[in-house]
Amino acid sequence: MPKAFVMIDVHPGREADAQETVRKMPGVEFVYQVTGGHDMIAFVDAEPYEELAVIVAKIRKLDGVRATDTELVLR
Repeated sequence: MPKAFVMIDVHPGREADAQETVRKMPGVEFVYQVTGGHDMIAFVDAEPYEELAVIVAKIRKLDGVRATDTELVLR
């Protein structure tokens, strides 16, 4: 199963709304607000790979999301 960490950058003040929406998406195991270079990190576990791409595309289109950075898990 493809697994990935998705780092999410949002516009200031939109963190809680974005987090709640991402948390409810099928395939998203968890999402946390974090400090550092990104605003949130989500863990996605989806099958097949194309479904992972669909989930990431949905996250990218959310109102308030500025950018994402997806890191695939190798093992």
